[in-house]
Amino acid sequence: MKNTLSNQHNRLLLAGFLSLAVVMGIGRFAYTPIFPYMELDHLLTPFSAGLLATFNYIGYFIGALGARYVPQQNRWLYIGLLANVVTTFLMGMLESYTLWAIFRLISGITSGMVFVIVSNLILSRLNQTGKMYYSGYLYGGVGFGICISGAAIPTIQSLYGWEGAWVSLGLLSVVFMVAIFLGMWKQGNSDGSASLSSQIRKNRHPEVVQNQRKAKYALYISYTGEGFGYIIFGTFITAMLVQNPSFTFESSYVWAIVGVGAIPSCLFWSWLGTRLSSIRALKWAYMTQIISILIPVFTDHLLLTLLSALGFGATFMGITTLTLTLAKSLEAAGPNLVSGLTAAYAIGQLLGPVVAGTIISVNDFAIPFMISAVVLVAALITINFIKDQKGDMSNAVRKHQSH
Repeated sequence: MKNTLSNQHNRLLLAGFLSLAVVMGIGRFAYTPIFPYMELDHLLTPFSAGLLATFNYIGYFIGALGARYVPQQNRWLYIGLLANVVTTFLMGMLESYTLWAIFRLISGITSGMVFVIVSNLILSRLNQTGKMYYSGYLYGGVGFGICISGAAIPTIQSLYGWEGAWVSLGLLSVVFMVAIFLGMWKQGNSDGSASLSSQIRKNRHPEVVQNQRKAKYALYISYTGEGFGYIIFGTFITAMLVQNPSFTFESSYVWAIVGVGAIPSCLFWSWLGTRLSSIRALKWAYMTQIISILIPVFTDHLLLTLLSALGFGATFMGITTLTLTLAKSLEAAGPNLVSGLTAAYAIGQLLGPVVAGTIISVNDFAIPFMISAVVLVAALITINFIKDQKGDMSNAVRKHQSH
């Protein structure tokens, strides 16, 4: 019986890992290394590229907010995955800005929906079993998708153009999707979810929910700032490098380094959260990300640029892991806080590319990256407000997670 439960647990994590690789690592973030090639073909400008990214993030906001009204069932997960993969294919098969905007919007809606469904299902199960540390395995799927797409795109693009890059990544997504469909998501969630919320309520630790309103507000503000701050780097770093004649290294490989940093980062930050506390780990993650974003502003040295990409990759999903893990511990029942935070994150994301794209059109990349860093500093300061009269809320969370 124990082995059966362990196998189900592993299948659930693997299915979630692959789901996030499809809708986030590929469906959402593959745009970053591909759109500079679309710009070189004079199909996009910095402003239109930023606007296209914003359509995706508007969709992400809609999907994340709407996910709270979607039954947390496998059927909706599969619908979201299928629609997301189809839009990845179509990006390379049709050449129309209007259609691209529609495809990126649908891709964003499905990625937001799948992200929330997967997060709620798996984090609830881990919270129930006292294994929240394993959430790092789940979110590593985003980095896995980023790493694969970033490493493969230069070769594919050289042979088949940017169109072939989209289609090839769509084929890869089909492989992952089939693996999920063929049985890695066999856990029924009808009876399990019925007993889940009651079990979690029984396991609530009274310290965790003290002053939770203040903690929630601080998480909303900081996570919105993170959405705005990280997405400017995440959208424009490859374009910045492509347009720098002194930087001769393939920019897509820099994006692959982002994925390399992201794959183990969630495990690392989850571990650090159990050692220091979630709040202290969040502060270190924000500081590391701020430094990483500022490096390309002041130097285009190859090694420092790669360290910047590695540091960014090592933090942006780590911050998501820590924030949502903390949110799930504060929430202790129901999906609304995870969905709400993901929607707040999406608001920051949809504003970032428009602001950056507008500035880049009349200036250069340095100013948007510096604005990004300033917003992240504000998010870091906000984290300090997550405290309780009897001590840091994160200490209560850490005690709760150890039980």
